Amino acid sequence: MRIEFVKTVFFIVVLSCCSLLFAQNKKPLIQPSVRKLGPYFGIQQGRFTVGEIGMEAQFKNIRFKKPKTHGVHGGLEYNIPNNALGFNLGYWHKPSRVDLTYGVDLAVRSNFETERFGFSPVIGYKLFGFHLRAGYMFLTPSETFTKTNSLFINLRFILVNNRKFRLNKRNKNN
Repeated sequence: MRIEFVKTVFFIVVLSCCSLLFAQNKKPLIQPSVRKLGPYFGIQQGRFTVGEIGMEAQFKNIRFKKPKTHGVHGGLEYNIPNNALGFNLGYWHKPSRVDLTYGVDLAVRSNFETERFGFSPVIGYKLFGFHLRAGYMFLTPSETFTKTNSLFINLRFILVNNRKFRLNKRNKNN
């Protein structure tokens, strides 16, 4: 009888310890992150060659395993031979250190007579300051304004001129 009582108490203690371990907060005490901001310069190649210029902001959580990076950008592109101007806004996400970037762009293109609006799913690869991206721009139909890139690949270089390092500290009580 006494041995069964001890086994029962031991079993209850083990179960309660296991449940307490799973109930612990998994957040680290310090969560470092970096925000980078700066202009980018690039070239886009599709049916036409287009120059790009704009601003990009990157937000990165610094972790040993799977650091996630998010980026937003806004830019201007100009096709000189066809006199076409474009504005782009976009977002991209890089799920780990050595992975592709996945994003979407919103665009307005104009030849100063007709405007076309569109969006583009984009896939790319980012290494150091360079970002190589490829995508297809789904634009509103137009019969007069057709001299713009639909299928494209572009290479951008970002000049980081504002870098902010931050430590997000968790309260020890949480």
